[in-house]
Amino acid sequence: MSSECSNKDWIIELNVRPNSMSPIDPPSYDENENDSRILFSIYSMTLGESFSSHNIDSYILDHIQIEKECSQQDDLTLVWSDAISLTLCFLASLAHHGDYSQEHLLQRYFQWWMNGYMCPTGLCFTPHVDIKKSIDLFGETQAAQALGIEVDIEKKTYCLSPKPAALLRLSPISYFYSKHSYSKRLEIIKDCVKRMFGKSTSIDVFVAYIELLVNALNGFSKEDIIQSIKLKQNSNDSLNKIFFLLINFISNDNNNIEQGLQRALKMIYIQQKECKYLNPYDSDETILLTLYLQIKKQLNL
Repeated sequence: MSSECSNKDWIIELNVRPNSMSPIDPPSYDENENDSRILFSIYSMTLGESFSSHNIDSYILDHIQIEKECSQQDDLTLVWSDAISLTLCFLASLAHHGDYSQEHLLQRYFQWWMNGYMCPTGLCFTPHVDIKKSIDLFGETQAAQALGIEVDIEKKTYCLSPKPAALLRLSPISYFYSKHSYSKRLEIIKDCVKRMFGKSTSIDVFVAYIELLVNALNGFSKEDIIQSIKLKQNSNDSLNKIFFLLINFISNDNNNIEQGLQRALKMIYIQQKECKYLNPYDSDETILLTLYLQIKKQLNL
């Protein structure tokens, strides 16, 4: 990694990509316990199935070669999914702005879409249709609010429903507001979900997941965070189903992360391939694995 990149904080410096997140050279954890939990969780969600062993699989070597060709740099080591890039955009916006700002977050999303911001290659693949619609809606509601115009959100969000990766995209609320009140987190969740998916979209699963991560970040035991869940199961709701599959994996992994990883890898979230220009290494199909890692790494500290 170049000395210029290594001396900059990717969270604060908006033009610096998080190059140090690599299965080859894991970051150190010399800070306080809470910072370590946050770093471990962010680090986990970018590594996916390679996290437990740090083995450099052939497909990661392919990533490195592609990145060299695309970005003309030799210090990048991993491509992650679009959902992870958007998650890092939100996290960077919160850290840079100091609080939740719709305008600032929207700018980060558009930087990702147009310029490959928070993509290790520095180039953005064609976004999935649902991501395009979600960001477009966010932009329209923000512009209308600035002009004092009412937008018929329900008409624009017809057939637009959040996919499981949306839980990951909103997870930075947990990192930044883990020491704030529940009501503060709830306020931001409501605003984000309304702007991305419409007023009629239930926030229940988003709240449950974010509170699960908050409790893990705050050092609660596995038993305590599971007992704190108030959400009721609903097999007809895809987000709800993913959430309770996640809880099942956490509950029954015998405190062995590799065992949990193997179970999560078998549960592939099938998505229709939209076009050949999508990120070929997008891990959204293994979103359950990513969510498992994000929570589980807090419980193992």
